[in-house]
Amino acid sequence: MLAHDLGRILARQWLLVALVAAGLTLRLRSTDGLGAAPLACLVAAAAGYVVCVRWGCWRWLAALAALPAVVDPRMLTDQGFRPWCGLVLVSVGLLGYAWTGLREPLAALGVPVALWVAGLAVAAGTSVASHDPGVLSLHVPRPVTGVAALVGLAAAFGAGRADPLALRLAAVAAVAAGGSSGVAEVAWWPVAGALGLTALLRGRRGRASGRSQIDDVDQAALADLRERYGTRRLGPVAIVIAAYNEAEGLPTVLGALPRDVCGLHADVVVVDDGSTDGTPDALAGSRAVVARCPVNRGQGAALRLGYRIAREHGAAYVITTDADGQYDAGDLPRVLQPILDGHADFVSGSRVLGHQQTRDRVRRLGVHVFAVLATILTGRRLTDTSFGLRAMRAEVTEAVTLNQPQYQSSELLLGVLSHGCRVLEVPGRMHVRSAGRTKKGSNVVYGRRYAAAMTGTWWREGCPRPVTEIAPALRQTRGHGD
Repeated sequence: MLAHDLGRILARQWLLVALVAAGLTLRLRSTDGLGAAPLACLVAAAAGYVVCVRWGCWRWLAALAALPAVVDPRMLTDQGFRPWCGLVLVSVGLLGYAWTGLREPLAALGVPVALWVAGLAVAAGTSVASHDPGVLSLHVPRPVTGVAALVGLAAAFGAGRADPLALRLAAVAAVAAGGSSGVAEVAWWPVAGALGLTALLRGRRGRASGRSQIDDVDQAALADLRERYGTRRLGPVAIVIAAYNEAEGLPTVLGALPRDVCGLHADVVVVDDGSTDGTPDALAGSRAVVARCPVNRGQGAALRLGYRIAREHGAAYVITTDADGQYDAGDLPRVLQPILDGHADFVSGSRVLGHQQTRDRVRRLGVHVFAVLATILTGRRLTDTSFGLRAMRAEVTEAVTLNQPQYQSSELLLGVLSHGCRVLEVPGRMHVRSAGRTKKGSNVVYGRRYAAAMTGTWWREGCPRPVTEIAPALRQTRGHGD
């Protein structure tokens, strides 16, 4: 059991393991060998990485910030006692602060602060030696470390999204530590830059995340819905469909939808998005609860309204599908069952894992390109970001921000991930349209707007999530949201 747990830790912290292994190798082969000073510098490198991760930095950024302390020739050279001793003291102090944060009682900060101050005092006024260590090394010039320190200071003074006070203080402390000696500069100014960049980009969600999720069109549609249906309650599952000029094919789609999904009664909510072809009339007498928007806004706005109707009328689970018949009704249980089993909060089908009938090679390529982009942005492997058949807990739709009027699928997926929901992909089937024509526009226009929606959501939601929600050092921390 212990070996298994150790293996999991090493697998998760493989970047740190690689840094330490590389540092040990360089030091053992260097001219000065594995003396006290080179070893202390390696300890500082490891401490810098851990500090970055504790404050919510991306792991790749933490590794990049720690790298100079591993490969710079000054860090491979045997220094005098005061520089390396001071470096160890400030490193342990900053590491301790990364564990305590600004938690109560504040007296817990006493030891980390005392070590940090002692390190500054011990290393003050010392000179640092440097020579060719006889192994691979890379000298990091002062302008590079200086820029990193300036980024840390910018965050400390509240630039950008640098909201959490504890993180801003960590950036200041790292800058001050780096100013104590040459070796501390190499070790801690890059870390200050990483902390500053994290605070600037991920300190909080963007202002657009607070935009109202209901407008005049929604209000008019809801008033009309109440007049026609009263306070009708929906079943546990609501199948939400956004429709715009789908009078020809939508009745067939509704006829194929099951009345029960995974043993739960399923009602259908159709949001007519200002259709001009008689779509609402085509649904007369059907099982669907039809919300009628007076103007056309886009699929994203229509689905947002549909989610609200599902929540407010008692649905516990929401499934989305399209009005054009491209998604197989037989896949509805496949997306809902993992949620019922407690394995996920949000489940999306994937044509990459399943099957698709389209012959449009550009669209096929686009699915893979956007999946790669989403994987890079979120750090989680995704295969299909635009599959329209999805299931989720109803409360998930209330937690996320949905501002996109049209290209909403990536906004919803990244928004769900940014709130820490459990996301799962399952194989799905995608057919050609049963009737009508696509409203997405040309491949070029669609691709450009879809990419803008995806990257905009990533930026708005905290790249992809604010440090206040993920950083261990900010949990139960005073003042992080002030």
